Amino acid sequence: MGRKIKWLSALLAASIVFAAVPLAACGNTTDEGQEEEKILSMYVAYGDPEKIAAEFEKDTGIKVELITMSSGEVITRLRAEAANPQTDVWFGGGSDAFIQAKDEGIIQAYTSPNAAKVDSAFKDADGYWTGVSLVVVGLVVNNNRLASKGLDTPETWADLADPQYKDEISASNPVKSGTAYTTVSGLLQSLGESAGWEFLDKMYANIPYLEQSGSGPVTKATQGEFAIGIAPDPHNSPRENPDANLACVFPSDGVLAWPSPVAIVTGAKHPGNAKKFVDWCLSDRGQIVLMEASPRVPVTDVTPVEGVPSLSELNLIPYDVLKWGNERTRVLEEFARRYPQYQ
Repeated sequence: MGRKIKWLSALLAASIVFAAVPLAACGNTTDEGQEEEKILSMYVAYGDPEKIAAEFEKDTGIKVELITMSSGEVITRLRAEAANPQTDVWFGGGSDAFIQAKDEGIIQAYTSPNAAKVDSAFKDADGYWTGVSLVVVGLVVNNNRLASKGLDTPETWADLADPQYKDEISASNPVKSGTAYTTVSGLLQSLGESAGWEFLDKMYANIPYLEQSGSGPVTKATQGEFAIGIAPDPHNSPRENPDANLACVFPSDGVLAWPSPVAIVTGAKHPGNAKKFVDWCLSDRGQIVLMEASPRVPVTDVTPVEGVPSLSELNLIPYDVLKWGNERTRVLEEFARRYPQYQ
């Protein structure tokens, strides 16, 4: 009997060890290690996302399901869905919104190997978001309007304070437009707050009213209603409106720019695919596709597509994205106090 008990004990022990092998294999497989379905969901605030999604799928076999909306709409939705995330990636929009999302814990950290090619000014130090392109702020000038009014072509930001441009400058509202907020905060950083506000007082004296979107000043300058529009990516306007006799001016005293980032949503259901998308956006191939879809300045040293300036061609004003993202409320309150005519 004793021998039989020992035999049964040994058999039972062997059975447990044998059974534990596949269980251990399953237990060591993390969510990231499991084979993900070839799907990636994203909320998008970027130009021509369908083209970008199609090229990414062509390269990786991963099908993209996307919903386009503004940065403000994205962050509102991510907050509401925090307990049960409905998307994997947030692609495009204002970096200030991504800074806020990091603070709220609704995006997660991921440092792509390709992020090493991106200047530290255009990415989060902890890897929560990485810029994939730059929105540069400059001037769209209507040459016909300038000539008819006998005005000089502006070459610098300082020129915009000249009274000759009274009621001839179109700009957007910094409360509604990332372009406008970057213009205000970037000039404050460049000139210092005291001198910066003094300059802005003079510039806004030449601006009769504010548009509610960043593209509004482009439309006004293109239609000849204003001589000058302060606009995002002004290099695109002459090409897109060949009959309007427009010119692009990147101010020689400094070009303002802010990164348009990508981030992985906290609790993403396809984190592996999300990481592949971030890697792809920062690859040479991805950077070219992004420029073809929405002609913006690349964040790496890849050769730009025709008509898009490279980083090395622009005299960028150093811009502290984190500082001015955190200072947004204070700056906008001061803006409203100084310029009540726009309220």
